[in-house]
Amino acid sequence: MRKQKEFTTEWPETKRRLVDAGIGLMRSQGFNATSLDDICQAAGVTKGGFFHYFKSKDEVAKAAVTEFTQERARIFREAPFRRLADPLARVLGRVDFAIESAKTGRLTKGCLIGTLAQELAFTHPDLRTICRDSLQQVAEDFEKDLIEAKAVYAPKASFEPKKLASLYVAATQGSLILAKTSESNQVTADNLAQLRDFIELLFASARVCSDNKPAKTAGADRN
Repeated sequence: MRKQKEFTTEWPETKRRLVDAGIGLMRSQGFNATSLDDICQAAGVTKGGFFHYFKSKDEVAKAAVTEFTQERARIFREAPFRRLADPLARVLGRVDFAIESAKTGRLTKGCLIGTLAQELAFTHPDLRTICRDSLQQVAEDFEKDLIEAKAVYAPKASFEPKKLASLYVAATQGSLILAKTSESNQVTADNLAQLRDFIELLFASARVCSDNKPAKTAGADRN
C-alpha cells in the first residue's frame, strides 16, 4: 500500500485526487501527452467532477506545480541538516541530503517543475512564470545558508552565494534529465557529489583563519 502523502494544501478530496493525478501523470509523460481523460481516470473522477473544480488542464497544471513545490519545500524544511547550527554544515548537509535522496529513491520521474518548464516555456507564459518562481524559491532558500556560511568562513572570497545557489539548482535539474535518459539515479548522486566537493573547495581555499576550530561539517567522513 502506498504511504499516505502529507498534503500541504487543504482541498476537497475530489480536487485533491485530481491534482495528485496531474502531478503523477505530468511528471512521467509531460503536459501535452496527458489528457483530461487520463487525469480523470487516474483520479477516479468524472468529467463533470473535473469541471466542478477546474476549467482546463492548464489550471490543473498550475495547482500541481504549486502543490509539488510546497511538498518539496516541506521535505527539505524538515530534513536533518536544518537542525545543524553551523551554516557550512547546513550547506553541505543539504547537498548530502539530496545525494542520499537520489540513492535511496526509485528511478526518478524527474522534477515536475523542470519537465513543464522545458515543455511549455515558449507556449504557456503563466506556467513558465510559476515554474520560474518555484525554482527561484529553491535557490533563494539555499542562498540564505550560503550567505551565512560565507560570512563566517570566507568573507573575502569572490564567489557569489546567489550564483552558487543557482548552480545547485541547475546541477540538480540537469542531473534529473540525465538520470531519466540513463535509467539510473546514480548519475544524480555522482553529479551532486562533484558539486559538493566544489563547494568544499571554494570554502577551503578562502576560509578565514580562526583560533577556534570550526564545527565539523556534515558528511565530513563521507568517502
